[in-house]
Amino acid sequence: MIDKLLLLANDELKIPPRAQIEIALEFNVYRTTVWRYWSKAKIQIRRGETIDVKGQKPGKVGRKCKDWDLDRLHAIPVEKRTTIRKIADALDIHPSTVYKLIKSGKIRACSSSLKPSVTPTHKIARIAHVLRQIIPRNVNTPPKFSAMYNVIHIDEKWFYMSQKSQKFYLFPWEDEPYRACQNKNYIPKMMFMGCVARPILGTNGEILWDGKIGMFPFTYTVEAQRSSKNRDRGTPETKAIVSITREVIRAKLIEEVLPAIMAKWPANACKEIWIQQDNAKPHISVDDAEFRAAATKNGFKIRLTCQPAQSPDLNVLDLGFFRAIQSLQYKAFPKDTKELLKSVEDAFQAYEPRLVNYNWLHLQYCMLEILKVEGSNKYKNPHNKKHAMDRLGILPTQVEVPEELIEESRKILARGPTN
Repeated sequence: MIDKLLLLANDELKIPPRAQIEIALEFNVYRTTVWRYWSKAKIQIRRGETIDVKGQKPGKVGRKCKDWDLDRLHAIPVEKRTTIRKIADALDIHPSTVYKLIKSGKIRACSSSLKPSVTPTHKIARIAHVLRQIIPRNVNTPPKFSAMYNVIHIDEKWFYMSQKSQKFYLFPWEDEPYRACQNKNYIPKMMFMGCVARPILGTNGEILWDGKIGMFPFTYTVEAQRSSKNRDRGTPETKAIVSITREVIRAKLIEEVLPAIMAKWPANACKEIWIQQDNAKPHISVDDAEFRAAATKNGFKIRLTCQPAQSPDLNVLDLGFFRAIQSLQYKAFPKDTKELLKSVEDAFQAYEPRLVNYNWLHLQYCMLEILKVEGSNKYKNPHNKKHAMDRLGILPTQVEVPEELIEESRKILARGPTN
């Protein structure tokens, strides 16, 4: 800190006005701390002394930390440790003390979200699915996951006109925004089918293809039966399809999704493509005759496959893409169906292709965790500092898989489901 201040100081030991603030932010200290150190250093320089701004108090100083009997907390079931006040009552201490314990790291807070229930049969199917994505070792490279450049993930999601609860930041004198609807359990919504492939990046990190096929709304157009203050009779209106059936899904795939894939797919990319869907009942069979006929045109060979049951963590759309799109969509505050359509499409286009690539790489890290927990979904969401690796130019395209983990997974697969 003192070295930087000396470089900024002039002959009269004066530093620029904002230098204290910038150095305080850099070293994560208060501005007054920077001022105190610099004042002490200036006195020593003028006296011709060696600069020494260390504290003069020997050893550890300050009030000693009090030891709390946290064993009493450990004896309480986790289900009853859901609020700071409950913990304070259990330990017979003030809630502010619990907050200090959390801040010191002696107690940690966590969020627990519900996950799909998986049976032994589900676990075996998940392991088998992950093993199919692995490219075996060759002479030069260890086992690793496929790059998945010829895979497309599709899924459906409801997008709502508004959230039930919305946070705003206001001045003290501003009124809170008033938001109302007829029934908050029936907020207008619209279903979209998302369709995403893995982006193609150049050797220098440039985006050669963004991988975004489209967000396809389930809507239909009708003419207004009556005139109103908003539109005249006969004006075309866009309405959401509420009942999503197998016929609706088939029509959406054949009439919109497949043409979009064929139009946007890179010319020099592999045209043998796999579309992965989940196991929702309205989805068509992987052997659907109408789909197969439409999917083998223009030199393409597009086939359907299903991800394992109860496995949203094996689809990039559920892993983070949809949530990111929805977060961007909510910022638009749409007021009608037309604005909702536009807000979702704008959010889809605004989402960075580099982040789409992170989603696909995150899928590979999740598959690695699935093998480690023997097909279960009880694992911590892996955060592998993808942004930092990308910034340093060391972001992998494919995640390596330890050979001993592959062998252990094959043994589990050979044993079959066990209770």
